[in-house]
Amino acid sequence: MKKYLRYNRGANILADKDLVFFPRRVNDKLTFLHRIKPDIQIAAVKELSELTEEFWIDYFLHFNEYIFLTPKYPHEVSYVGSGCPPVETEHGWLLIYHGVKDAIKGYEYSCCAALFDLDDPRKEIARLPYPLFKPELDYELKGDVDDVCFPTGTALFDDTLYIYYGAADDIIACASVSLSGLVDELLRNQTTR
Repeated sequence: MKKYLRYNRGANILADKDLVFFPRRVNDKLTFLHRIKPDIQIAAVKELSELTEEFWIDYFLHFNEYIFLTPKYPHEVSYVGSGCPPVETEHGWLLIYHGVKDAIKGYEYSCCAALFDLDDPRKEIARLPYPLFKPELDYELKGDVDDVCFPTGTALFDDTLYIYYGAADDIIACASVSLSGLVDELLRNQTTR
């Protein structure tokens, strides 16, 4: 728990952000991701009414069991956070998330991708060892917050996955990628556990 307190120092509470729900029930449960720095956590309930004070007390007593994704690569070394709701594919749940690294000029937010098991999304199948895309264009490099590509939503048309993202916290931009091509690339970078 020490690392979470360090990442949230100065706050009276642990900052909980970036909540996204899976687009359907997983094993008959409402499953969601959220982020308490530096990791992404996962939780599942039958009904939202179960999210009581007692649920959260038990959750924090067993916090390590809820860690879903931790920083692993240089582009996400500082922390990771949810972005888009997971996309269901035949090979698993595709998660488009943001990774953050603290560089000399400040934080850099990149768009990242990972794949998780359909029946047990706690199981990571694959993760790109590099960002899907990162701040490079003028409108991503300079704005309210510089150096930001913050994915927030997707739309899938045929095999084209459109990724909507905040660029430098100033404008909304869109990138696209072949879904099958991205999944193939992920499967070439399978996670070893």
